[in-house]
Amino acid sequence: MAQVLVRDLDDGIVARLKAMAKAQNISLEQKFRDMAAREVLEVEERFEEISRRSREQTRGSKLDSTALIRADRDR
Repeated sequence: MAQVLVRDLDDGIVARLKAMAKAQNISLEQKFRDMAAREVLEVEERFEEISRRSREQTRGSKLDSTALIRADRDR
């Protein structure tokens, strides 16, 4: 497994994260792992939602890009 060293964290932020971790009965290290995993999942979910909306908006489109592609190639 990889390791990450985070430098220059604000002391107040670290203290609050330690308190949160203690309240959850987990280590500060586990708190960081949980936060990182949650962030990755949220970003992927947002991407999937944006992709889904894009597909819905273009479904059934009558646009034929063939002429545009040929014109671009002929430049």
